[in-house]
Amino acid sequence: MQMRSATLKTIIEKTLPLTLGVFAIMMVQLVDSIFIGQLGVNELAVHGITLPFQAAFTGVQVGIGVAATSIISQAVGAKEQRKSTSIATLSVGFGVLVIALICLGLIVFSDSVFSSFVNDVSDAQYQSMLSIFNVYWPLWLFSALMVAVLYLATCVYRANGDTKTTGSMFLAASVINLILDPILIFGLDMGIAGAAIASSIGYAFGAIYMLIKSRGKGWFGFNGACRNQIKGYSFELFKTVMPTTANQILPAVSAFFSMLLIARIGTDEMAFWSLLARVESFMLVFSLALTMSIPPMIGRYLGAQQRCKIPELLNTTAKFLLVFHTAMAALLALFSGWIIPVISEEQNIRSWFEVTLLFIPFSYGPLGLCMLVASVFNALGVPRKALNVSFLRLFVFYIPALWLGSITGEMINAVIAATVANVLAGAFAWFKLNAYIKTHIIPRAAAANKQRVLSAG
Repeated sequence: MQMRSATLKTIIEKTLPLTLGVFAIMMVQLVDSIFIGQLGVNELAVHGITLPFQAAFTGVQVGIGVAATSIISQAVGAKEQRKSTSIATLSVGFGVLVIALICLGLIVFSDSVFSSFVNDVSDAQYQSMLSIFNVYWPLWLFSALMVAVLYLATCVYRANGDTKTTGSMFLAASVINLILDPILIFGLDMGIAGAAIASSIGYAFGAIYMLIKSRGKGWFGFNGACRNQIKGYSFELFKTVMPTTANQILPAVSAFFSMLLIARIGTDEMAFWSLLARVESFMLVFSLALTMSIPPMIGRYLGAQQRCKIPELLNTTAKFLLVFHTAMAALLALFSGWIIPVISEEQNIRSWFEVTLLFIPFSYGPLGLCMLVASVFNALGVPRKALNVSFLRLFVFYIPALWLGSITGEMINAVIAATVANVLAGAFAWFKLNAYIKTHIIPRAAAANKQRVLSAG
């Protein structure tokens, strides 16, 4: 019991700063959607177009970040400073370059992006939405680049055991964004463009601060690494990035198809799905924070040859996650009558939320568990297993279920289908992780303990 208490205390200490920081970012994103929703349904629908692309950017940067965090944390555990700093430098530089190139490509093909999502509307509404999109799109892409710089910098901090600075910078970026949002959107009458500019300023501040502060910690640089060593580190990073990025891009592909399925029902449904996605992101803050705090701990245990601590860490984390999400879902259902009027003024959207908030939040616990399992597999050095878990969650459970719900033409049926898919995916992921722990981690931990006993004797 004392060991469990110590493990839970460590989990909370490492996760709480990240939870507060990510919570602040998600809150600002939700407030962004609310402000944009007050501008009109067209603005909110245009904002909804960015969701799958936001998921794509997140997939790329998180894929690179997960790979970097896994390698750096194990190097830190094994006290290999040259390797840890070299990987940190390579991952941030490579990640920023990739995101910048994607942004440039999406600006060039902006017309194709818009026409893929907007159809079955009048010519007048099409032109109105197009004019909004043309202003918002490049500004939003720049804000996405700033998010990438900030996130990749935080990966280096977390891999070195510093979650407090990461949480603080997430919080600072959010506060700046929250202050500037109403000023730019309404005060200066910039509309939806003001939301993107406010985000860019907030995230740029956090990124610049973290990069400057890291100079005093010695977490970047090649530290005398020769060309062959740098090539070796680059190859190791690239080899790990490929499956982790593919794993993270799957949700973006899923979000793209999800939005296409919902778009076939109607424009109001697109706006509702956009807001529901924000609520889901908000509810998954704790799970997301765990996926950021637990993998570096596992990496350091692996680097220090302390595999025996991993099963207890995972069991305690899973129980804590499920209890937390169940409590949050109950509170959301209880206070939904006060929350829904704040989310939207549209009657259709309100009526859908009145029903969906009574059941879908209870599926976010299993969904969060599935997210955690994927991040754990990456940390354990088996990214292909993480890829399999994510692929099955999205393309065996989620998308087919959403398709079945959407073909009925009823928004509530689509949400019910998504709820069932989340629960099934969570149960499947935990089963797969338990099987791996029993066959790979526990036997190796026992063998290592036996070897230490023999060496001591």
